[in-house]
Amino acid sequence: MYCRQCGREVSGNARYCPGCGARQEMGVVPAENETFEELSGQKRRKRAERQGRRLGNLLVSVIALLILFTGEKAAPDVSDYTFRQTDASCFAVQGQREMAICDRNGEFSAVDLPQQLLYNADHSRMAYVDRDLELYYIEDLTPVFVDDKVREARLSFYGDAIAYIRDGENGGSELCVWRVGTKSSERIKVADVRSYCISPEGTDVAYVEAKEDGVLFLWKSGKKEVRIAGNVSEVLALSKGAQTLLYRKNGEQIFRYSKGEEKEVADARGTLDYILNEDQDEILYTEEGSTWYYDADQEAPVRLTGVKGNLLTACYLEEAACQQGRGLHLGRKTLKHMTFATWNPDDSSYKIYCLDAGGTRASPVLNYAEQFQLAKDGQSLLYLSGGSLYRILDIKDSQDRRCISSTMQVTQFAADPGLKKIWFVTLGGELYYVKREQCINVSYHLDRLQGFLKDGVLFQEGYDLYFTDGTEKVLLQGEVEDAWIQEKDYVVLKTEEGLFYLKDLRDAVCLLSSRYGYSR
Repeated sequence: MYCRQCGREVSGNARYCPGCGARQEMGVVPAENETFEELSGQKRRKRAERQGRRLGNLLVSVIALLILFTGEKAAPDVSDYTFRQTDASCFAVQGQREMAICDRNGEFSAVDLPQQLLYNADHSRMAYVDRDLELYYIEDLTPVFVDDKVREARLSFYGDAIAYIRDGENGGSELCVWRVGTKSSERIKVADVRSYCISPEGTDVAYVEAKEDGVLFLWKSGKKEVRIAGNVSEVLALSKGAQTLLYRKNGEQIFRYSKGEEKEVADARGTLDYILNEDQDEILYTEEGSTWYYDADQEAPVRLTGVKGNLLTACYLEEAACQQGRGLHLGRKTLKHMTFATWNPDDSSYKIYCLDAGGTRASPVLNYAEQFQLAKDGQSLLYLSGGSLYRILDIKDSQDRRCISSTMQVTQFAADPGLKKIWFVTLGGELYYVKREQCINVSYHLDRLQGFLKDGVLFQEGYDLYFTDGTEKVLLQGEVEDAWIQEKDYVVLKTEEGLFYLKDLRDAVCLLSSRYGYSR
């Protein structure tokens, strides 16, 4: 390659020009074995075409205004499409009038717009309620009709059943459970349901009726519902086999019901943010600025002194998780030894703590971070603070931290799940790769860092989309307006032509066309 400043030939591995000393950017490896000159010529032609299209679009907009009240409404432009959510087998893209459920082969199913999307804990199963209040389960991209007049629905933790509330045939409401395996359902008549939850395996449901100041019932499959308690404001958790029920009374106390006995656990006023383990016999929760830990073997919760901020109920570890109201149901056997975070909305910062083996105290790991990432094994931590990037190799032992960004001002970073490969962006828009304690420049002109993908990162320079694993910089696609990395390394591109799935970082499979709507 040649120096950008003096034009002298520079070795591909050199970071500085031997002639003028100017720092060099990582060389570009064009996709599809095309030369860089050919790509540059294509980019110039495409940009000229894009400018022409924009002028054409302006004329079309003027014409559209003239026929607005006489012509049929045109299909929405692709700019009106946004991602709702994603899962491990397919993802959903929503427009103004439809939603597409797409898989990695470019196959899709166009469905009516949903008002609620449902996922189980590992995102392997998916369902939705559309605007006509019809409930569907997605099976191999095909919507399977479940029921109509559905007001709210929840998919169980393991994805075996859907619990939902619907309007009854003769007035009133019905609480229903639909089994995924048998595609059969059970239903009972209920009054106005204030709160409900389904057990992880989907066999039992606990619900609170608003009448009589909140009556809590337990409904087991094939059996008549059983009254548990009154004055209940919300259900927090229902364990597997309905062994344990956690709920709140009057919005002020937490109670536990097990083996036919009710026990008051603690006072808990206001809104609760909480994390549950898989069996739901442990709970970590924030109440009025204090964080508490409780498991079924304890007489009372333990206040974790020194923990500040609101409990961050988001899945930031590589674990299956299911959102449950303001709580998070994690797929882990115990919350002990868990590293967790709190959020301070006043300065938009995070604090990191580690719960001990007895659940009696939480050791501070980090007092301030603007961005952080825990390693997949939970042993190490990467975080951004005050414009510097730091790494802690062992958060449960020495907690020694080291700055890995030198004197550069860092605005964001991306890393692999094990925190072995790290990239960061500077205040000036440069992208660096950290290799053996050295910071190697990848791009001088970064506009957007999408994040970690496979063994590298995806980023944009203007309308050009690149991938780098730290050894070379590969141009994947030109004329890209935006890109998203979804679960399981899905990459979706937005161009003027539509939305595309970038298969194996090579082939762009059209999902939605901006001109014709859905397209194969």
